[in-house]
This record gives sequence, C-alpha cells and structure tokens, in this order.
Amino acid sequence: MSIVVLDVDRPDVEGTPPKMQCLLEVAKTLEGLVPVLAISTDDNLGSSLTITGSFDERSDWAGGIFENSRYFRFMVWPPKDAKYYDPNNPKVTVELVGKSYQIQPNFRKGTNTMEKVVERIRKWIVEIN
Repeated sequence: MSIVVLDVDRPDVEGTPPKMQCLLEVAKTLEGLVPVLAISTDDNLGSSLTITGSFDERSDWAGGIFENSRYFRFMVWPPKDAKYYDPNNPKVTVELVGKSYQIQPNFRKGTNTMEKVVERIRKWIVEIN
C-alpha cells in the first residue's frame, strides 16, 4: 500500500489547518482486502481523498497497465460543495469515479461519516471478491 499526502500551500481556513489527513487512519483499515491499494489525500486547493485499488496482482496486469486490471477508484470529499474538510461537520461524500468494465456491482454515491463510508467500500470490495 502506498500513501501520498499533498498539502503544499493549503491555507488555514478561519484558523482551521488541513484536516483531510486525519481520515487516512480510517481509510487504512481497507489495507489487505485487495492486492494493490493506494490512498492519497490533498488539502491544497480543496480537501479530497482518493482510494485506488486493484483486485489483481501487478504481475497479472496486461501490459503492466493499471487500467487493464480489475481496478477501482473512489473519491472522498467534504459534503455540500464545502471546499475543505471541517472536523465540526464530520460527514464526507464518496463516489466510485472509475472501475473496470469487468466489475459488475455499482456503488451508489452517498454522504456519511468516514467510518461508515469506509464500511460501505469494504462491503463493496468483499462482494466482488
């Protein structure tokens, strides 16, 4: 699993420093469900968290290309068009923004706490495996 944090010049908003990184610990609970998992967060121009994974080992990817595997990509961001994550409003929005055509179950976009969002993602992954 790889973790990337980008928060280069993200300013404090009304005294609140970048906070999306605090959600990394919750997202790390997905570790071990799939052979390849990468979580990245960005608090620079807006808060977001990307969870990318593949149900196939890297050696099985045709041509070594990620998109040739049974892959998925989730985006998590603050709800209701908020630009930055606010710990006083712990809800986030999650959406499956990309997946392999070989993966049949869809994932409905929704807003909830990070713990419940990760549990929904976990159930989706288990359903496919």
